Amino acid sequence: MTSISRNFFLVILIIIYGTCTLMAQVTLRGKVTEKATGETLAGATIFIPDLKTGAATNSEGIYMINNLPKSTFLIQVSYVGYMAITRVVDLRKTTTVDFELSESAIEAQEVVVTGNALSSDNSQSSISITPIAKNQLLTLPSTNLINSISTVPGLSEITTGGAVSKPVIRGLSYNHVITLNEGVRQEGSQWGDEHGIEIDQFSADRIEVLKGPASLFYGSDAMGGVINILEPNPAPLNTVKGEMVSQFSTGNKLFGNSLMAEGNQNGLIWRIRGTYKTASSYRTPSEYIYNSGFWEQDLSGMIGLNKRWGYSHLHFSLFDTKIGIIDGTRDSVTHLFISHDGNTVTPDEAKSRDIAVPFQLVSHEKLTSVSNFVIKNSQIRINLGYQVNDRKEFAETPQEPGLYFHLDTWTGDAKYTLSLAKSLELVGGFSGMTQTNRNKGIEFLVPDYNLQDIGGFIYSKKSWERFTINAGLRYDFRHVEGKSMFLDSKGKPSASGDTLFTGFNTTFSAITGSTGMTYKINRTFNLKFNLGRGFRAPNIAELGSNGVHEGTFRYEIGNPALKPETSLQIDGELSANTKYLNAVFNGFYNTIGNFIYSRNNGNEKRLQNGIRYPVYRYIQGNSVLTGFELELDIHPVDALHLDNNIDYVYGINATTKVPLPFIPALHSQHDLKWVVKTGQKSILQAPWVEAGIEIHYAQKRIDVFETETPGYVLLNASLGAGIKVQKQHWTLFISGKNLTDIQYYDHLSRLKPLGIYNMGRNITFGLLIPFGIYEAR
Repeated sequence: MTSISRNFFLVILIIIYGTCTLMAQVTLRGKVTEKATGETLAGATIFIPDLKTGAATNSEGIYMINNLPKSTFLIQVSYVGYMAITRVVDLRKTTTVDFELSESAIEAQEVVVTGNALSSDNSQSSISITPIAKNQLLTLPSTNLINSISTVPGLSEITTGGAVSKPVIRGLSYNHVITLNEGVRQEGSQWGDEHGIEIDQFSADRIEVLKGPASLFYGSDAMGGVINILEPNPAPLNTVKGEMVSQFSTGNKLFGNSLMAEGNQNGLIWRIRGTYKTASSYRTPSEYIYNSGFWEQDLSGMIGLNKRWGYSHLHFSLFDTKIGIIDGTRDSVTHLFISHDGNTVTPDEAKSRDIAVPFQLVSHEKLTSVSNFVIKNSQIRINLGYQVNDRKEFAETPQEPGLYFHLDTWTGDAKYTLSLAKSLELVGGFSGMTQTNRNKGIEFLVPDYNLQDIGGFIYSKKSWERFTINAGLRYDFRHVEGKSMFLDSKGKPSASGDTLFTGFNTTFSAITGSTGMTYKINRTFNLKFNLGRGFRAPNIAELGSNGVHEGTFRYEIGNPALKPETSLQIDGELSANTKYLNAVFNGFYNTIGNFIYSRNNGNEKRLQNGIRYPVYRYIQGNSVLTGFELELDIHPVDALHLDNNIDYVYGINATTKVPLPFIPALHSQHDLKWVVKTGQKSILQAPWVEAGIEIHYAQKRIDVFETETPGYVLLNASLGAGIKVQKQHWTLFISGKNLTDIQYYDHLSRLKPLGIYNMGRNITFGLLIPFGIYEAR
């Protein structure tokens, strides 16, 4: 690793130096005003995503951004209480640009999305993308990153208690969804039911949820969509600042604290963050769930350069967590939980922060480099990553792990973007991944394996004033080598003996593509359409598993003869946006060939450690997923926000005519929010109070090994305000979920088969304190 890293960073420095000597610099300046009155707007933000640089307007509404290359860029302008806008500016032709903003009661959303090959206005992306701002991530009650965004229409979560959440996009999850962090795909054995996403939830500044096949840009595993987690924008030039986030939740006594500091000295930028979370067992309306506590500690940092040639950032992160595994064993008479040593759990033990056997220890270390170089009218983006995931599951003793996976992953991708005038953009790129997994425990579920993956794509986008069209093609190749394993009479690996894993070599390849269009019908309505083909190679558990999967209560057997999945999805979106109303309707129809799923025939069981586990085998069949999402935000007056959304997924195995498993139920959410407008000198800034209900309808369309889930309604509420403390703007909030403390099962909860309910009443208290350390005068 050391020599490769040294060579890589030497190459990067040579590219940076060479590019710096070639680029001429310009200064972009102008004024931001209110469209209706012509008055200047002080404090408006002007940001260039491709350079990760920007500025704010002064007291006279004037802005200035220095050291920019002579090229074409997308620029976003935003201001609180106004509709954000974007504009493509060619700095070879002009360096003075004024912007006009219109007032809007609609809460501001990110209008620039980066999850495609190009940074673009969301209205000109044919793929359905939902951006999520930082304030939403921080002010909703949550226990982890995926849990914090699970209310987005079209997005659900498969949960194992409060610590583990896996994203589900339009009914697809596990290796059907890619999670990107700082431009690099997260790899942590995400095929596992109780394997969460090893990312600090407080490190995310905003998130983009791409719904539908994104295989064109990301290759295998992006068939269902992408969770794109974006880093914060760099600190303003010649400043040092930071933030502190603190949260406490009553439902599981969760304490979460995060401290961040960052700086920018003439384009040399840096950031460091530390986070610690600890939670006790969570409470349902009837009991505490024994051994559901967890702790997590994270450290991350970044150092880089933001210059006129672009930017180059080096990131590192360390993620460590200990999570109790809930086995659900109970006393037949008292119905109380029984601990691993066979004793009935006392009330104090049930609600404790102590984590007992069984539990898992997960460590994830990551080093990534993210760069974008601007050369005249083109850009070169290079993302490289190395990550190590150690996953230990302790089933019998706290001293020695049973299952222990050591996963090493190298990833890399490069994109070349060429802008021809303002209306035509061409992109070519390739990506690759090398992965090795080694078993280091005394129990085994999947074999040691080596994986190599490579793919390349071409993509073009043509824009007119009201119409855009795009198309692209991609080719992917993946090779997976599963290692054989033999066990001796004592159950330990040996050169010969009983065969646990049969070695295999298998390759997968596919041609995927996507084409789409957007059409701005008028100032109010916008139309999107996309046709995309997705591809997913079988994961190692589907190909080679043979053993008991702790926490899933089953014996899993893989199938090395599985074929890759392919999909064809049609997406359509119609949106309307006015000063007092925002409505979005998405519909999709997705056919999947060779859909992979596991099934128990109801009779087959396997004896292991004195327990007869049901056997689940991986098989294939053709499937169909169809559904819709509807969002309707109404603002009859500026201060009143009535937000509504509903989503639905219908999944069917076309081969067996049986519903697909783990399909979320029909769900709607309705929130009423009142925001008080305050003056600039007021101590309280924009205080709000909000109340809402979540309606989860009964799920009766189930696979043969599932059970029906009754419907339920959750009552939620929150209140908060910005607090002006000298020159700082603190945020304080109180947010409650399931205030009526009802007893319910979420259909996607993996604890439902154990008769364990979801969390009861949960009230979260939160505080965000930004602070300035240094600012050049």
